[in-house]
Amino acid sequence: MTTAQRPGEECARHLFAAWPQVSRRLRRAERWLLLLDFDGTLAPFTSDPQAARLESDVRPVLSRLARNPRARLYIVSGRPLAYLRRWASVPGVRLLGLHGWERPGMARPVRERRRVLEVKRWLGKRLAGARGIKIEDKGIVLAVHYRAATPEEVKLAQEATLQVLWSSQRALRLIEGKMIWELAPSFIEGKGAAAARLLAKLSPGWLPIYAGDDESDECAFAILRRGVTIQVGGRPDTKARFWLRDPSEVREFLERLEALMPPGRS
Repeated sequence: MTTAQRPGEECARHLFAAWPQVSRRLRRAERWLLLLDFDGTLAPFTSDPQAARLESDVRPVLSRLARNPRARLYIVSGRPLAYLRRWASVPGVRLLGLHGWERPGMARPVRERRRVLEVKRWLGKRLAGARGIKIEDKGIVLAVHYRAATPEEVKLAQEATLQVLWSSQRALRLIEGKMIWELAPSFIEGKGAAAARLLAKLSPGWLPIYAGDDESDECAFAILRRGVTIQVGGRPDTKARFWLRDPSEVREFLERLEALMPPGRS
């Protein structure tokens, strides 16, 4: 289910068309809290969920931005932290996995891990004949991918996923994304809650900037509505104020940000 546009809400504008106004606001801000999704924002989508990689041409600008004292950078992703460390690590850029919940140094909850293994076995048996469905184990989150599935397989997988959700008695929550359903512990509140926690620790002079492409990013757009929020891909029903077409335009945006930053400004 997609997020509906609220009555009276303005449609998002292409970020570069609004750049004169946006750049003035960016210059006035004391500091930037820059929050970036991974898949579809910094890394192009792939048909294989395990093939997403941070492209080499975006790494240098991320590294330079991270070194500037005016900015603090996070990659906030539904991916596990271990995946981000392997394929999205850039010096100075902080990583938050599992929709912003998983941080460096966190222990894996044992009870939730056991639940994932039980659900994984049950779904594996229930969906054994659905070749287009892929089940991804993220530690304490289980993802059901249906990008390559037939309509019949999607229906079967949806019924099975909802059955798990209902039987969990609110111990699990459903996080929807692009061709994916994720079953997560209820304490994983999502990227919006993670963004709010980060911003609450900072002084009022910090301007939040959030870019993401997925349904799971919409809660962050809603919470950070006074910041610079950017939907990647151009979906018409977004809560973001601006949009960009694809990861290549995200890279251009980061380069424009860098151009606004005097080197070493504090």
